[in-house]
Amino acid sequence: MHVGFIGLGNMGAPLARRLCTDHTLWVFDQSQTAVDTLSGADAQVTKSAAELAESVDIVLTCLPTSEDLRSLLFGDQQVASVLKAGTMLIDMTTGDPGITRDLAAKLALDGIDLIDAPVSGGPKGATAGTIAIIVGGSAAQFSRALPVLSSISCNVMHAGDVGAGHAVKAGNNLLNLVCRLATFEVVSLLVKAGVTPENAVSIIQKSSGRNYATEITLPDNILSGTLHQGFTMGLMHKDSSVALQMADDLNVPLPISTTAFANLKQAMNEHGQESDMSAVALTYENDSGARIRP
Repeated sequence: MHVGFIGLGNMGAPLARRLCTDHTLWVFDQSQTAVDTLSGADAQVTKSAAELAESVDIVLTCLPTSEDLRSLLFGDQQVASVLKAGTMLIDMTTGDPGITRDLAAKLALDGIDLIDAPVSGGPKGATAGTIAIIVGGSAAQFSRALPVLSSISCNVMHAGDVGAGHAVKAGNNLLNLVCRLATFEVVSLLVKAGVTPENAVSIIQKSSGRNYATEITLPDNILSGTLHQGFTMGLMHKDSSVALQMADDLNVPLPISTTAFANLKQAMNEHGQESDMSAVALTYENDSGARIRP
């Protein structure tokens, strides 16, 4: 099967690399540096997104936002105009479910399928082939996409109709934010109470308070002193904003999430939106006086 991948960033590149094993792959990114990350992979580099779209049966995209996808399709590059009827577009962007549904409806008029398939698990999971892929589309669309997505990961899940994948991903990242900040808060408390950060995290990880922050974030990125997880505060702010907007649209109160979002904005103001999410720990150290890092 001829497959194309547009968007070779921190997530896109490892996702695309896994496709090379089972499929003839075309790739495109506006950044030559991003393209160079696939050096050694059996992928054909195209000169434009439109050239790629003309060459394949299935196009995967992994872009910063849904607006970037809209621009790709209907902006200057006009990719939608060269997509053949019967082509499937799989959007792996962490996007806005409302925009996804609008774009899917528009493309469907020309016989083009758009489904959403955002991922969760970071570059580490993408490289290992264990990343969660959360698909929004009909049962028939899911079945068609599954052989391609299964080349990327063993964890491909059908969330529901188009837009459901992006909805679940936004909700998941909002929950990740809440758990992460609550964990930093409690670990700061325990350090002030005389417990070492290492013992606090290790014990919580084996207890009922365990979560992604105690399993991955703190051991790998905070206690190690690296302060690098490969996910910026700006991206977390964007993803959480999508979930909170969903809550507003659906009249669902989210008081705990709203507080966590305010704390994220405080940290982002202090460290900048391009700072790694691990730097949020610095805000908790400053506020509590408890040092979590080595």
